[in-house]
Amino acid sequence: METEEQDGGQREGLPLSFYERWESSTVDEKLVLAREAASHPGFDEEDAFEVGSRLEESLEAVGRFAELESVLDVWKQRAPRVHDAEPAVRTWRVELALRLPGGDVKGALVSLARRTGDCALVTRLAEWCLYRGRVEEARAGLLEAWPRVREDESLAEWTRVDYVTRAVLTCMDAGLRRAPALSEEELGVLLAPFDRAVPHWVGEALALRTGRESWRRRSGPEVLALRSERFFDAQRALVMSFEPELRLRQGWPWGRTQLLFPEFFHLLPGPPVDGGRDSRPSNVLLPQLGDLEQWVRAQGEERALHPHVHAALALSLRPWGEYLRGLGLLGAEEWADWWQGAWDVLSALPEQFATAGDPVLVEEVHRFFRAGGAYGRG
Repeated sequence: METEEQDGGQREGLPLSFYERWESSTVDEKLVLAREAASHPGFDEEDAFEVGSRLEESLEAVGRFAELESVLDVWKQRAPRVHDAEPAVRTWRVELALRLPGGDVKGALVSLARRTGDCALVTRLAEWCLYRGRVEEARAGLLEAWPRVREDESLAEWTRVDYVTRAVLTCMDAGLRRAPALSEEELGVLLAPFDRAVPHWVGEALALRTGRESWRRRSGPEVLALRSERFFDAQRALVMSFEPELRLRQGWPWGRTQLLFPEFFHLLPGPPVDGGRDSRPSNVLLPQLGDLEQWVRAQGEERALHPHVHAALALSLRPWGEYLRGLGLLGAEEWADWWQGAWDVLSALPEQFATAGDPVLVEEVHRFFRAGGAYGRG
């Protein structure tokens, strides 16, 4: 049997002839080969990842992604250890559950989170759930992975902070879906697993994200005059107060609106610096067009990892500007000029979602851009 070296040792693996046959096979023949692979004595986790990835790509190309599920079922029967050990298999299970009617999304995501505790993987799939308004499923997965994320010393601290922010907002969204009158004390019980990691702004978030309180109105010059720390607090509060607008006027579900955090803050400018750029309100409330172009053209890898976050941000930019106009922070001409420039930049974005793995998301993004971007239309 053919072998290959791995980490100084030997692994059996599938014979090279298997992959040679694969290359010349039709999609139906690849399905047969993929099932047969699990009966080979050398079939291991590396092969599961390689064969599964190749099969996924082939099936996706012909609109038959759902047939991946039957192959995974065969693997579970014939090679249960490999099926359970390879994280990609559990990832495909979650994606299948999200894409197919009646799938057990919660069970699949919790299983993945329990087995891997992988911060990036669980976060990406939770974001998919949140974009679709499936907050209970996202909450269950994020909570399941949290103990291992909390103790993972390999994670950068900002990554852990972002994870906690996502999980806290998801617990809040789930609680509000069950009980719209959720109190701050009741929310505290839901957030108990995060203990001292809970952000200090949770009470403010509950009030603003539900619309119970409005953003404290400030004029443009007042916003510009804030010191750095207070500026960022005010910026966060302003975005949180924007979330009810997205639900009421754009029809976004609970879960999707929170995907603006933290990506939107990476794109929004910081406070003006004396002697720096033109300090008109639009220059601290709207992304600089140069920064937006950099985000569109240089964030392809990040977009592939977090397509639902990037889609939510792109689709929120026009409502955001209109919200600022309604608050009197932007003038009509100022906003129209910015949006036309932004549209020219954003028009390069749709094709970057082709590998998102979520055909519905891809169609939504394309539909938005097909509708036209001139200010005052669609």
